[in-house]
Amino acid sequence: MQVLIVDSSIQIIERLEEIISELENITAIHRAVSYQEAKKLYNENNHDAVVLDIDSLRNESFELLKEIRKTNDKTFVIILSSSINIFLEKECISLGAYFFFDKYYEFEKICGAINAIGC
Repeated sequence: MQVLIVDSSIQIIERLEEIISELENITAIHRAVSYQEAKKLYNENNHDAVVLDIDSLRNESFELLKEIRKTNDKTFVIILSSSINIFLEKECISLGAYFFFDKYYEFEKICGAINAIGC
């Protein structure tokens, strides 16, 4: 399984890489710190899952989520956010995200979500 991590924080990306790389079915992990880089990587690779920080330039994150859905509706998108509210979560789910986690308090759920998608 190929995973794309999109976050503006290198520390968050590195921690996510650490925990995701421990999963058995991971074949590649790509990282992006900007919308342009994420879009380019997503278009170049066949990612099974995308972990997307929705707080990074919020409008661009929503655009990336929409583009992922247009390109491949089977890509599993996991949203991370530091500002948890029901309206933001509902909007992300309506745009095609499968999971929505608090960036700081639900980090440990990401591996379970990736395993649950069964790619």
